[in-house]
Amino acid sequence: MRQLVFGLGCSAFGQMAPVADRVAKQNALFEEYYQAGLKNFPERATSYGDYRYNSELGQVSLAEIARQHAEADDFLVRLKPIPTDGMSDNDLLSHRILEKQLEREDVNYALKNYEMPVNQQNGVHTRLADLPKEMPFDSVPQHQDYISRLHQIPRVLEQTTEVMRQGEKDRLMPPKLVLEKLPGQCDGIIAANPFLEPTKKFPAEFSEQGKKRLTDEITKAVNDDVFPAYKKFAEFLRTEYDPKGRAELAIESLADGKRRYAEAVKQMTTVNVPPAEVKLRGKQRVSVGNERVSIAPRDRELSRRATHFHFGSDCQ
Repeated sequence: MRQLVFGLGCSAFGQMAPVADRVAKQNALFEEYYQAGLKNFPERATSYGDYRYNSELGQVSLAEIARQHAEADDFLVRLKPIPTDGMSDNDLLSHRILEKQLEREDVNYALKNYEMPVNQQNGVHTRLADLPKEMPFDSVPQHQDYISRLHQIPRVLEQTTEVMRQGEKDRLMPPKLVLEKLPGQCDGIIAANPFLEPTKKFPAEFSEQGKKRLTDEITKAVNDDVFPAYKKFAEFLRTEYDPKGRAELAIESLADGKRRYAEAVKQMTTVNVPPAEVKLRGKQRVSVGNERVSIAPRDRELSRRATHFHFGSDCQ
């Protein structure tokens, strides 16, 4: 029996593709995943210096979120079977990082975290207002790309509203204390009007006629598309969404709250242990630090140097 098991093991090992072939297959998957990410998130592609999708804004509808989730699951299904035996440390690390990232996305989708897409620090309304700072404006076509994106802002805000309304139905709402700030942020963006920034400085080689035409087109897009969409989104926040914000701050007050909290701890600490264990480790760390600085006064200067040394080493 031992000979049979050993024989089967050797046979399986012998059938494993050479390391170079497996690494090549893995790298091809990495490249496919990367390219899919650029296409799914055009604004990210722009920030990376890839301008192929400069005229587009990402799709954020519920249907698109589901499609991207299925796409990510497919990448995970294709990545896991690739054997990592014999790979270099870098290739093995790359494999594990992408695997964990895709697994994390799967958990976030299951918890429907995407149904709470805005808060007081970040949201579609603030990201769109940053478009003038994140796009290139070195040529006429690049200005036209920007105008194209301005025309798409109503669609993005409508899709975001759709997602947030689904969050309302699923009782997945941010704290009311946070939501109260959002309408004012939209009002502030309208008042500041960052969308006209590209009209204030054109490349020197642009003709006066060209400058005027682009200024008129950008201004019209802002007045006809952007501002009405922002006002509608602010009204939705103010009259429908904000009043339904949850009273409790703790994430555990949401549906499946304890799991949400545990998963959030994993993501923020990068350790796969229960929250109570993280808290215990933190208390132990503080206790060790306190012991190091609680030394007799006569040794104060030595303790100061030692404490500086120890804490410096621990934080590296």
